[in-house]
Amino acid sequence: MELQKREEEMLSGKHGSGLKKCMEILVAVGESYGAARMIPINSVHMAGNYSVMETEGIEWLEELVQGGSKVTVFTTKNPEMYDFEDWMEFNVPEDLRDKQNRINNVLKALGITLLYSCHHYLAGNLPRFGDHIAWASSGSGAFANSVIGARSNRDGDHTVISAAITGVIPEYGLHLSSNRKGQIIVTTDNLNLSGFNHADFQAMAWHIGKKVRDRIPVFVDLSPDTVIQNIKAILYSLTVTGAVGLVHFVGMTPEAQTVEAACGTNDIASLERISLTQEDVDQAYREISTATDQKVDLVIFGCPQCTIQEIGEVVDLLEGKKVHPETQLWICTSGWVKTLCKRMGYWEKIRAAGGRIVADIGAACGPYLYLPKQGVRVIAVNSARASYYSHNVTGMETWFGSTKECIETAIAGTWRGRK
Repeated sequence: MELQKREEEMLSGKHGSGLKKCMEILVAVGESYGAARMIPINSVHMAGNYSVMETEGIEWLEELVQGGSKVTVFTTKNPEMYDFEDWMEFNVPEDLRDKQNRINNVLKALGITLLYSCHHYLAGNLPRFGDHIAWASSGSGAFANSVIGARSNRDGDHTVISAAITGVIPEYGLHLSSNRKGQIIVTTDNLNLSGFNHADFQAMAWHIGKKVRDRIPVFVDLSPDTVIQNIKAILYSLTVTGAVGLVHFVGMTPEAQTVEAACGTNDIASLERISLTQEDVDQAYREISTATDQKVDLVIFGCPQCTIQEIGEVVDLLEGKKVHPETQLWICTSGWVKTLCKRMGYWEKIRAAGGRIVADIGAACGPYLYLPKQGVRVIAVNSARASYYSHNVTGMETWFGSTKECIETAIAGTWRGRK
């Protein structure tokens, strides 16, 4: 790779052992992908969940601090294990609290903002069209590429943290315009999308991800009026079953005002096409759920974390009802949305119905480090992404369905969605 003078100095150790290690990581990544040079970035987001990072990951971060490292780019952090305000209510074990405090301390020492949200682009970590960024969260990375038009690969934590400290990242993959062209056409004209709910869009995207694999899909007939929640439903689900970092929505994605612009060619007829059917969506529903036991221990929302609009929908569905005494209801969100819920009166209404608003965690991984010991075995979710990670990373049994079906389940104590 062709390195600038400061990059060479960092690699040689002139600016400390931490920067040296980070540059070694970036050079290794760049060379493995054939990158010609490094490019500056202006936004970083790390995942760093303890369930994935574990003690070895924390030790590496501590070594960076000891080597004099500090981030030079605004960097935020994904959700973690528990609600920092209300941990006593949730009986979080002391050993996990100690680990989380250790993570807090090292991230603060590095200069990373403890946002603990996967909606960092709604809270100040917002790039512009064309900006080069390094985001380790695959769902929000796809959002940045596909909706904002910023440029990020599906990088891992070691890469993005190294980029945050050095201020640069190898120029390869989706940082290059030549690699951002659509490769496969997706049509939805066989589906009645006007009747689709949030879960239906996720099931549709689940199927698409398996078909496109690592190719860039181009949605040619999705209405430009499709609400952002359903766009997110597609992006955050498709990136689970597909190794995709960019999706072109013709008429919405900044680089895809026409299908020809999205694909970089006028020869659209030569590209492979996927035409979705309702049978594809129904099959995806059957694949996403993993449970057989009808009794549900926990209904949990928030992967990605719930927005204030989604929490308002939950409040409306709970009006005048009570959560079953043997089932818990958690609405996972960010700290600032939790504060807004109290301001809007949602906090009191959900508590009165027997539910909880939980901040700083997501519905995919964190709480399952301690909930199984409390008897939680079967969960219901309105997120295909949460179902996948909850089951495959932490071994939970999952039911997947709409928000309405999940609320009905919380009230009944048994699964009320499709089986």
